Amino acid sequence: MSVTLEDFELDIADYLWAESERLGQTDVVAFLLAPGPIASQNQAIRSILSRLEEDEDVSESVSDWLLPRMTKTIESYAKLHGPAPEAPLFGGSSSWRKGYRD
Repeated sequence: MSVTLEDFELDIADYLWAESERLGQTDVVAFLLAPGPIASQNQAIRSILSRLEEDEDVSESVSDWLLPRMTKTIESYAKLHGPAPEAPLFGGSSSWRKGYRD
């Protein structure tokens, strides 16, 4: 079974939207919903990052609020779902021997 970040993009975007609403960050809410409802956004996280990078009208308060939360969330995802350094399928033949032929 393979899990990718794309599998969680809508969940992460939905979390950011809910958290910004809960904390009264109306400018962040407006930014997140500008392309439409989160559920209908394709590649929501990539889109958010592209818009933050390319849109000169994005306020500093929006990027200052979103970027640290996105970083923390994506880093947590990587820790939970990224390949373990000792994973046999990612470490070559020596890992394969150690993991399966002991």
